[in-house]
Amino acid sequence: MAESDITYFPRGNVSGSFKKEVSEVLNDLYKRFGQRSLYKVEAYIFDTEDNLNSFLREEKFKRGLSFNTIDDAEACTYDVLRGYPRLLICSDRLARYSKRGRAGAIRHEAAHTILHGSLEYNIFQIPEDCRHTAMVKGIDNEKLEEVFFQLSLGVKDYEATRLLIEYEFINCQFAYALEWIQPVEDDRTAWNISKTNRQTRFVYESALMRPILFTNPLLSLPKSKKVPDEDHVQLGARIENMVSMLGETEENKVLQVAGSIIDALVDDTHKNIDAAFHLLINLI
Repeated sequence: MAESDITYFPRGNVSGSFKKEVSEVLNDLYKRFGQRSLYKVEAYIFDTEDNLNSFLREEKFKRGLSFNTIDDAEACTYDVLRGYPRLLICSDRLARYSKRGRAGAIRHEAAHTILHGSLEYNIFQIPEDCRHTAMVKGIDNEKLEEVFFQLSLGVKDYEATRLLIEYEFINCQFAYALEWIQPVEDDRTAWNISKTNRQTRFVYESALMRPILFTNPLLSLPKSKKVPDEDHVQLGARIENMVSMLGETEENKVLQVAGSIIDALVDDTHKNIDAAFHLLINLI
């Protein structure tokens, strides 16, 4: 993909150095993807999170869609509201990352544009049998929709990480994962509150699937010169710490469901999300 195939739209007071950094990362990545690259990609570069949210609010208002702010976990994101992929990259959000972590975040979202860059990969429905099971077990429909959305993100993150590894973007993905996935003491407090109720426990444990799925292709890599051993160990420990606070019984249940989901994943996003959600219901 030639450099001219990516159109850049700076929004706000974006520094020249940051624009250069973003363009170098994207131009190199799409060039390396070669024939898998897209005919059209737009990259919007924002100076602040407020400007990013204002842009998305306006875009969704034009299409009659509800607006929710970008999750704090997202360093950058993409959308397909116009039928083709647009990368939405925010300088403020990426400022907390190292240069390698920033490259990892940008490449991860760019991988989504390759794999999930059309509307068909952003429209999914909860299987009716899963909806029925959840209703019988006392899970509100609103919470079920939330869990389904987060799981779909996790499945697509797994696919994006797997693709990047295929093209040997490995070190930057370890860096991004380590800088994104950082358990804090508030997680333990949230779990202690959540575990007392079936619904909140289901929501909390389901949310763990996204970092587990995101990192699995990295943690499954065999040791080699291409895989930073220290990062591998540290990332594995991060995931283990996130899950171990659940206690042995719930930890085993979460890991068993996560393992079953990973074993079920193939090369079809829709089949993957459907299979993953049928397995996730076992957490209730």
